[in-house]
Amino acid sequence: MKMTTLPYLISPTRRHELIAPEVVASRENGSRFQFTIRVDDVDAVCAELKVHGVAILNGPMDRPWGVRTASFTDPGGHIWEIAQQLT
Repeated sequence: MKMTTLPYLISPTRRHELIAPEVVASRENGSRFQFTIRVDDVDAVCAELKVHGVAILNGPMDRPWGVRTASFTDPGGHIWEIAQQLT
């Protein structure tokens, strides 16, 4: 049997019904994970995000391990990193 795993962000308005009886923490409680998306050009993606009013948390910056990265937070408080392989 083949299984596919898909990421799923829980909508704040539906979170209780989706995972009850567990509790979804509020964004004020801080981040517990970060999603990373590989892209061809971090600078171009950052420029596009800014056009849409997205504030960049950090970057773009070159990391010592050969990756250029930048991070932003989505409306639900999840942190996303965009990453471009440099080497």
